[in-house]
Amino acid sequence: MGNSKEEISLSTVLFNLKNIFREKGYPEECFFEKQKLSFYYKNLNFDLSIPLIIKLNFQCFLIIDYKPQENLSIAERGIISLARVLFNPPPYFVLITNLKEFVLINVYTKGGREIIPEFKTLKNYKPETTKNFNPEIEKKILAIYLTGG
Repeated sequence: MGNSKEEISLSTVLFNLKNIFREKGYPEECFFEKQKLSFYYKNLNFDLSIPLIIKLNFQCFLIIDYKPQENLSIAERGIISLARVLFNPPPYFVLITNLKEFVLINVYTKGGREIIPEFKTLKNYKPETTKNFNPEIEKKILAIYLTGG
């Protein structure tokens, strides 16, 4: 669970991420940077910022979070809960990256590490199976994730 020794500015991270997505055919108008969100749970108040969200015509397709640590798997469940709790409907995918590795997670099936899809594939994607989410459990998980637990 080591952290990256190299400090990278958020603007550099966003520049690199957007270039990756442009190469995959994502149009410029679908990039929403540094999106501010708030989450309240019981007596806890969280203000957070998502580095990059991919959405088009009010439909959110993908949430991208940058984590400088080497072990990205520790952030997987928290970002899934974030997508399920703070977005309605949730995007199909979330992506966690340290700019060396990328973990693409299907929010609906909670599984499957895949590569970044082409935009035309993502735009037309429909989940094969969906499952119901228990909002209270997702909120608890998100609160634990955001408090660093």
